[in-house]
Amino acid sequence: MNTDASDRRYEFDWLRVFAILMVFLYHSTRFFNLGDWHVKNADTFVWVEIWNIYAMSWLMPLFFIISGASLFYAIGKSGGWLKFTGDKFRRLMIPLLAATVTHAAVQVYLERLTHGHFSGSFFSFLPEYFNGVYVGIGMPFGNFAFHGMHLWFLLFLFCDSLICYHLFLWLKGNGSAVLARMISFSTMPGLIYLWFAIPLFIMKAILPADFLNAGAGSWGFLYYLWFLIAGFMIVSSERLQRRIKDQRWISLLLGAVLSTALLYQLFSPSRVVLPDLSVHWVNASLYFISAWCWLFAILGFGMRFLAFDRPLLQHANEGVLPFYILHQPVLLVTGYFIMSFPAHGFLKWAIVFSSSLIVIISLYIFAVRKFDGLRFLFGMKTSHPFFAVFRRKRALLGLIALYVGLIAFAISGVSVDRSPMPLTYAPEKDIVLNIEFISGRSLNGVHVVNDGDTSIGQAIEFSAHANQRPESHPKVYVDMRFAAPAGRYAVWLRGKSSVDGTTDSVWLQIDDQIGTRKGLRAGNWLDVHPAGIYAWAGDSAHPIAIELKHSGDHAIRIQPRQTPHRIDQIWLSRFQRRIPDTSSPIR
Repeated sequence: MNTDASDRRYEFDWLRVFAILMVFLYHSTRFFNLGDWHVKNADTFVWVEIWNIYAMSWLMPLFFIISGASLFYAIGKSGGWLKFTGDKFRRLMIPLLAATVTHAAVQVYLERLTHGHFSGSFFSFLPEYFNGVYVGIGMPFGNFAFHGMHLWFLLFLFCDSLICYHLFLWLKGNGSAVLARMISFSTMPGLIYLWFAIPLFIMKAILPADFLNAGAGSWGFLYYLWFLIAGFMIVSSERLQRRIKDQRWISLLLGAVLSTALLYQLFSPSRVVLPDLSVHWVNASLYFISAWCWLFAILGFGMRFLAFDRPLLQHANEGVLPFYILHQPVLLVTGYFIMSFPAHGFLKWAIVFSSSLIVIISLYIFAVRKFDGLRFLFGMKTSHPFFAVFRRKRALLGLIALYVGLIAFAISGVSVDRSPMPLTYAPEKDIVLNIEFISGRSLNGVHVVNDGDTSIGQAIEFSAHANQRPESHPKVYVDMRFAAPAGRYAVWLRGKSSVDGTTDSVWLQIDDQIGTRKGLRAGNWLDVHPAGIYAWAGDSAHPIAIELKHSGDHAIRIQPRQTPHRIDQIWLSRFQRRIPDTSSPIR
């Protein structure tokens, strides 16, 4: 917190240290969850995925709430918008700019290496680093990480702080009466959780999902904007803070109940089956309100027990940002070597967690903290007069121009690697489905036909009732049942277009998607293969991915998006990251 000693809120300093340690713990487990990451362990675990979803419901929002609280004390002392912008740029954007050309490149390289998108040394990868803009984990194109990979938080916080500057200045001045009236509603008995969740519901109701969900950390950019504003509001009212502190046990209990209900609905095979139109809003309600319950519980216990100073706190608080910057690249480099060991996942996690923690703390104590050049690059205060030059407007404009120029250069050089990779079938981990797994199908529009070019001499043929969106109750479909361990799988289909036209894709639904209007587009063989020839495709040359959230029995439904075409095999692969270099079936 950038406050004077007279108004310093030590509980928020402690909570910032707590939050950064939780981020480190969270990222140390992402090698083992069901979702994709830059480096993955071969075996993944459902309970880790459950922990990840729970933690991310409140973890990054907590950072923005703490930052909003900090801005409440700093906004009136900022010396104007230009000085405020300059200070925030030096604190947040210089570390991000440095990261884009250093350790972010290492992280992208490790992802490309482990995902089969590149082979070779790090130095041979460097010329490729500015080939397109990196847009997401597992995407096979774009390498330049303009957001610094995990440092997207700094970019979001910088932008949100600038957006909110004049609003916060007004709320502390002429708008203080409006702020007081707004807060008075939230302190009414029983309304605090709902009131702070209402803006989330409004955004979800009126904004397009793709726009609203643009972001990272399980929340979108606009959601984080509200959490920043909420942090400002919370510390502006002693009455609201007392309410949060007094209701900390209620918040904890409600958070536990609602999170349990949400995770049960997401992961349990015996979940409550809800109508298609309501299930999305029910899950969103549980997610939004449980998040605020946990946030209020953490803030309440923090205000009650952490409002004290210790010599350790000053040193720990100063090291929070360098720790955050260092933690993910160190974890990934360590994990890259450890994940290939033939050991149990828990042992590998313990080695990665402990060794990475030692390396990060050592780098901070013996390097970053000691040298002004590194302190500057890690957003810390410096004493050498040379760095005062970056307080000048021209220097800051030059750095902004450099940042924008690097992005423009990367965009101008974009190219997509569509080259195939060898077919990598793992019999002990992969699932291959064909007509023998059919458990049900519609009476019309789909047939099992004899075909000597297939793996077992028969194929599924779709001939009618194509639909440009998945249906909850389709007229034409094929259902299959199979057993598989929980995990993330790339889905590849071996099939062919029957005619030379845009007639060769399907909608694919897994488990709880069946009976809804959700689905993945798969096939599109004609984008990469001639008509009449069996070959592999995901969504054309690109893989599609699914997550099986429990081990045991699963269901898959295929609906025709276009017709006519045939399907031989459906391959759920743990390792095939790019289109196979063969058209042969898996035997």
